[in-house]
Amino acid sequence: MLKTHVKWILAAGAASLAMGTATGAGRAADLPAKAKPAEYVKVCAAYGTGFYYVPGTDTCLKVGGYARMDTYLNVAGVFLPGAGFNGPGVGAYDFPFRDKDDADYFTLARAALELDARTQTDYGILRSYFLGGVEWNSQRGPGQGPGPGIDFERAFIQFGNFTFGYTQSFFDTGIAYSYAVLFEGSNTWNTVAAYTAQFGNGFSASFALEDAANRTTGVQATGASISAVTTPEAFPFVTGTTGSGLSYANYQAGQQAPDLVANLRLDQAWGSLQIAGALHQVQALTPAYLGAVVGTGSSSTWGYALGAYAEFKLPMLAPGDSLYLQANYSDGALNYVGLAGGQQSRATGIGAIHLSGSGLMGGAYYPLADAVMGLAGSYETVSAWALQAQFRHFWTPTVRSAAFGGYVDVDVPANVVGAAPLHAWQLGCNTIWSPARSLDIGAELVYTKVGGDQPLGIVNAASATGGTIPTLVGGTTDALAGAVRIQRTF
Repeated sequence: MLKTHVKWILAAGAASLAMGTATGAGRAADLPAKAKPAEYVKVCAAYGTGFYYVPGTDTCLKVGGYARMDTYLNVAGVFLPGAGFNGPGVGAYDFPFRDKDDADYFTLARAALELDARTQTDYGILRSYFLGGVEWNSQRGPGQGPGPGIDFERAFIQFGNFTFGYTQSFFDTGIAYSYAVLFEGSNTWNTVAAYTAQFGNGFSASFALEDAANRTTGVQATGASISAVTTPEAFPFVTGTTGSGLSYANYQAGQQAPDLVANLRLDQAWGSLQIAGALHQVQALTPAYLGAVVGTGSSSTWGYALGAYAEFKLPMLAPGDSLYLQANYSDGALNYVGLAGGQQSRATGIGAIHLSGSGLMGGAYYPLADAVMGLAGSYETVSAWALQAQFRHFWTPTVRSAAFGGYVDVDVPANVVGAAPLHAWQLGCNTIWSPARSLDIGAELVYTKVGGDQPLGIVNAASATGGTIPTLVGGTTDALAGAVRIQRTF
């Protein structure tokens, strides 16, 4: 009997073992296959620090950007062209008028993302680059209140020696030690298609086709009468109006050709040198009062610009010290000597006209144009030249200062009333403290003076029908503006 029980227990155990083995085998078959080893991001040292291989590709990617907070004081077109002249309330006059409706300060907060992707090919490096983001402004534009905006700085592709996209104009160097974009000298971002040849030992040459629209100032028409202005009542198209500003007939026709830009550049351990030239098409509409159908007739000529740039490194003073010099000349291509006040600006006027409590009017205003047309329909190009100097000194590795200034002279053709030239000059300085790596805390002051030999008065600009549009020209004004910036770059 005992043997029978033992046999039964052994049989049951064997059966249970067999079933367990079979069940275990089934469960093992249901388990997922062994995972492949994790593919970790690897450092790409070929292009400098901060680059990593995109997993599964031979592309190296660098991700960065910055966060910034700016406060501008009495900007007067120095830091933010046009802003500061136009208040958000009722009864505001447009640029260039200044009254109690205008704010004395503005704020801006910006966050930008930087993406830099590079791949080695048989034809050289293939690079895609983007820098841009969003921002919040306390005044989005003339007469507008606070709100968000888009910040777009760079978007281009480099393939071997070719560059396509939106980047620094090849006429410029892009070097600046100041927050403000100075009126004197060119520092412009543009859409380009360019080729750069490298000759070795730091010597290179570039040729670019650049969007002419971003460099076009306009074609202006003026008449032949002027009178003094003392009160708003003496200025007929301002009195009793809201949002009325200066106006003149812009005879600019559509561009037919891009700007042709070329440079020669030398980069060495002691610094860099560059000379550049540009050809800019000046397209002027034929006035309707001369018999042309509106928008059908036009004349064309070519303006040009020359630029010379030098940066000298001065480590004998302190590590990081440097001196930057710039000289520009243009004829029919005014934007190439500056006067824009920003990398993405095309100013058509400069100055500030102040309205006092007694109604007296004072200040200066000068329209800007590539060419000026007379009543007979002929036009002449406007010539100008500019000089700029900037010096940067490191007091300590974490504290640096810059001093900068410049002068620009615009020679208006003789068919403009009074033929009065425009002069503008600026002086400024800043100090920046970097208490932590990639963190800058800085403040800047800029003094700007705009003037000429002609007193402020009314000029009768020619309208599209041959009539007159009263506008102000002449005078002298100045402004002291400031900025405070806190920026963390990553």
